[in-house]
Amino acid sequence: MIQSSRLPSLLLSALFALSFFAGLLLPGILRAAEEKKIEFPSASQHAMVKQRVGLTDIELDYSRPNKNDREIFGGLVPYGKLWRTGANAVTKIKFSKAVTLGGKEIPAGEYALFTIPTADEWTIIVSKDAKVQSAADYKQENDAVRLTAKPEPNPVTIETFTIALADVKGASATLNFLWDKTRVPVKLTTDDVEQVSKQLEATASATTPLDPRTAYQAAAFYYDNNKDMTQAAKWIDQALEKNPDAYFMHYKKAQIQAKLGNKKEATASAQKTIDILKKDKAPDESAIKNAQQIIDSSK
Repeated sequence: MIQSSRLPSLLLSALFALSFFAGLLLPGILRAAEEKKIEFPSASQHAMVKQRVGLTDIELDYSRPNKNDREIFGGLVPYGKLWRTGANAVTKIKFSKAVTLGGKEIPAGEYALFTIPTADEWTIIVSKDAKVQSAADYKQENDAVRLTAKPEPNPVTIETFTIALADVKGASATLNFLWDKTRVPVKLTTDDVEQVSKQLEATASATTPLDPRTAYQAAAFYYDNNKDMTQAAKWIDQALEKNPDAYFMHYKKAQIQAKLGNKKEATASAQKTIDILKKDKAPDESAIKNAQQIIDSSK
């Protein structure tokens, strides 16, 4: 039996031994922890694309493989087979409002995006199962829509697979799939212009005038979307009543008048734009050039 008088010394010896071995082990543990923190770049980098079209936010989440001197479509990506449309994981697409993609209506929400490429036609699949992990887990019963698109030859070789929204005008855009020498464009539209137009039509018939900022935006909206130019002219005049020295408002008025065919009035408004700009110590030369173009085209 250990005498009670020896217990304190034995405990101290044990603690010392534990401290000693811990000191020997600690550097190794720390090195292991540091090694676990090493992060390596992916061969196919992750990408997030965010784009507003009209008033609708669109997000794409995908990974971007490289060509690396390989044959892509019909080779690395077999024809006629389901493709996750990227690398590493299934591509996801999200719409904040309903859209029309390739002529097919899609409600707001998040979706998985699959494709079936062939030499002459691609099938594009928008799946309601946004949590699907691989092409092997895909089920056709979860399709939100299926649509087709024609591949086109791309004049420049695209090394890294790219999904991009281009030609963003008003409430429309083109969803492009680009890789190697292939481009697959799909038209995307929203009903945002229609919805804003309805609101503005109600406003135009009201007796209360718009505030200057909204009046300018309404005039610009009508101009950009080829709506009623006579009404657009009324709104830009409302905006200018409170902002007579706003060169950009005079420029918008010149654009509207030119579209109405009122060349003399368009020239006067464009000249007013230039006169205001030239009062600045460092005038915006590009804005002056744009106004001058209206004057030249109205002669």
